Amino acid sequence: MTKTTFLAPEATRAQRIGAVVANHRAWFAVNSLARGGEVRHEGGATWVYTPGPNGEVVLPFPRIPREQQGALLDAILADCRSRGDVRQVSCWARTPNGPRGLGARLAARGFEYGWQAHWMGMDLRDLPAAGGPPMPDGLHVAVDDEGDWAVDDLPYYSRDAIPVMQAHARARPRRVWHFGARQDGNLVGHVVLHVTAGRLGAAGIYDLGVVPAARKRGVGRALMVAACRFAREMGCHHALLNSAATEFYLRLGWRSLGHGQTWWMHAPALAAPPSPAEHVAFAEAVGLGDLSALEALRDRQALPDDLDAPVAGGATPMALAVAARRPASARWLVAHGATLDILQAWDLGWKGRAARMLAVFPELANRRSGDGGITPLHQAVERGDVELARVLLAADPDLTVQDTRFQSTPLGWATHLGRTEIAALIEAHRTSA
Repeated sequence: MTKTTFLAPEATRAQRIGAVVANHRAWFAVNSLARGGEVRHEGGATWVYTPGPNGEVVLPFPRIPREQQGALLDAILADCRSRGDVRQVSCWARTPNGPRGLGARLAARGFEYGWQAHWMGMDLRDLPAAGGPPMPDGLHVAVDDEGDWAVDDLPYYSRDAIPVMQAHARARPRRVWHFGARQDGNLVGHVVLHVTAGRLGAAGIYDLGVVPAARKRGVGRALMVAACRFAREMGCHHALLNSAATEFYLRLGWRSLGHGQTWWMHAPALAAPPSPAEHVAFAEAVGLGDLSALEALRDRQALPDDLDAPVAGGATPMALAVAARRPASARWLVAHGATLDILQAWDLGWKGRAARMLAVFPELANRRSGDGGITPLHQAVERGDVELARVLLAADPDLTVQDTRFQSTPLGWATHLGRTEIAALIEAHRTSA
């Protein structure tokens, strides 16, 4: 690499999160360009277009002035629709709230609130202590750009990535290394290392995956240690990633740095015509908690006829108020006839209200929702929310209700997910009924 400076060893948490953002932004760009894509910049936003049958656009960590957000998002979406092959658009933010107003304006145009990226970091000086047991017998881990990658059950990998791997290997300066793990000659796992340099330079870890037959044998740990050691030898002081596999990384010595936020627009919303201006204004007002704008829309009779009808992207106005953490909007919607369900009240922090709703209407504890037909108790189990489970069980729900995807009761979910305390509560309630 032409630059040899990296994020300082004593970097603060804020600086490490800044390095996560810089690494991810560069990662999106380098992968798109390796696939013949395009990176555009305008008004504080970068958007990365990757062509193909399932073309996609990413807005990584935009910094758009609030008064320009709506117009610039409309221009970006118009560009996406004009290309013809874009099937998904995503936007990433470094914090759960994101830039002020951005989430509301995205949701008003058809984006759905997505998962929260979990930023994690490792000080590479701690790597020896985090290395753990020796390499499993018969396992060999190395940078592998030219080997046989004919495998179909490797997570975060598909065979059409081979030309991209080779393009990364030819790049000068080189910034991406693809590690393969082979057990007795057979490919069983991989991980990608992406290194950025400069004031926020760091090692980014991506796409760690192990084939099902080789899991829980130390392959993932061996891959992670090999990539981190490689980065340390290059001079990196910090390794960074985002992952939902928190416990796995904590065991390896990684530490949580906080969470970000994602939003996603999928093919149906992209294919639909842009929403009318008054619908966008209504959804924005809900997501921003702008009660004066809501009142002005009501005075002009520009509100939707049904306040429970989905806005662009499929969320109801109440769901949008909850996702945007706007209790004032939720109160306004309720006052004007919108429906509030138990989990929405709970997520707004109105726990007493949720309990009172169940006391008056205990049947709400059995109300199904979503594609899987799950009950509030299923959701409490999924979240691991013991307090919510207690409140729901006080309403004496039907514990035999099964979801439609797995045909499992809340107790079945609790057993499968290892929610032992909630499982015990359900068993106690069932036996005492």
